[in-house]
Amino acid sequence: MLRLASARLVAGFAVLFALSHSRLLAQPENCPRPAALIAPDNPAYNDAMDLQKTLEARGFVVDCIFPTKFSSAFLVWENGVPRSTVEGEACFRTNFGDLDIVFIPKPQTFVELKIEERREGGGYLYTFSGMPEVWLVKRVGSGPRREYFLKHDNYILSVTDEKLRARLEETLHVEWQAPDIRHHR
Repeated sequence: MLRLASARLVAGFAVLFALSHSRLLAQPENCPRPAALIAPDNPAYNDAMDLQKTLEARGFVVDCIFPTKFSSAFLVWENGVPRSTVEGEACFRTNFGDLDIVFIPKPQTFVELKIEERREGGGYLYTFSGMPEVWLVKRVGSGPRREYFLKHDNYILSVTDEKLRARLEETLHVEWQAPDIRHHR
């Protein structure tokens, strides 16, 4: 009888321990370790949390949010020192796929950003211009998959899956605008 009570007590503690650490246990395998997730001191953190709430209220499950290097397309050099013209960036890993997002401080928007698409060597090459404070044209290659850019409020989303693009258009009430297309000669 004492042995049974001890076994139940141990099992009870194990269950309590697991429940109290469920956030750690629930971390999806395809997410970076917790130290690599977006931190509250990241300038884009509050905007990322607001977007997460919006997406989750509309059926998305956000597994994790972590910084990316997509914002490097928005670097300018001043006196030999790089300076970002955006607030920050993040990758949202969701139940529908990954979203790469670049944020700029409110009330700014990406309305003036021009995106040009060109097919080159079996892949896609994108040229960005027109964003405030970017003097040089920036080129980003996305490989063999087409990139879809959706501008909304103070952020721009980038996805490579057409179904995810359509879901985001419906969720955020935005329309994908095909970039200007140039053919490589």
